[in-house]
Amino acid sequence: MRMTKANPCLPSLLALSTSLRSARTAEGLGLRRLAHKLGIPAQALSLWETGKRAPAIEDVAHVLGFLRVSPEEYDRIMRLRRQLENPISIETLDAGSTSQRRAMEELAMRTFEWAPHVVPEQLQTPHYIQAIAQGHAVGPDDLDQAVFEHQVRQLDQGWTGHRTVLVGAAALAPAIDPQLQALRAAANLPGLVVKIVPPSVAKAIDPFTIYEGQGKVFTVALRHQDNIIFVSEPDAVQGYRSTFKALERGSVACADFRFP
Repeated sequence: MRMTKANPCLPSLLALSTSLRSARTAEGLGLRRLAHKLGIPAQALSLWETGKRAPAIEDVAHVLGFLRVSPEEYDRIMRLRRQLENPISIETLDAGSTSQRRAMEELAMRTFEWAPHVVPEQLQTPHYIQAIAQGHAVGPDDLDQAVFEHQVRQLDQGWTGHRTVLVGAAALAPAIDPQLQALRAAANLPGLVVKIVPPSVAKAIDPFTIYEGQGKVFTVALRHQDNIIFVSEPDAVQGYRSTFKALERGSVACADFRFP
């Protein structure tokens, strides 16, 4: 087994580890049994499947070849492995692949989100969803379906770790009163901090999310059209952290916020 260089791209590493574990369990194999068949230490396989160590590309190919995964799955997982040395990774949402984002959401110890234009989905009320859909001239049946799908996604996601969400005042516009009341209620949930950033403070800064992993390893997620771009380059991450702190200093508690 070969060692890889330190500090691999965290989102790709987490997605890779999850994929390796899923490929093994799909075949009904226990970790020790697979390690024995591959001729590798069980501890090494465990480190790969938990994202605590990056396997060499030859080791990934060995595992996938033994498990006989489909050609499509093989290409997807090998692509994740090749991304490890790149401080930037991209996940395409329209392909239905959310493994990197989901892994970050589930494993982050702390999350910091800046939402200037749209309230994060997990905090949106049905009134908010209806107002957005009506703005797109959606029919009554489609409107009900949109609200239902939204509620299902809320149940599926949930909060993990400690999360601080800064919402731009402009994001409340589709349904100001009910959405603000919902944010005030959410601000009392354990592990969740929600604040409003007034228009005078919210500059032209695009939305972003910062994930803090174990060992104070930070990754920034940027939404661009149908892609999520994950950035782990230290200087870039530090810039986003400084921006978030500046926005937070100018924010207002939900209970204290009043529209002009």
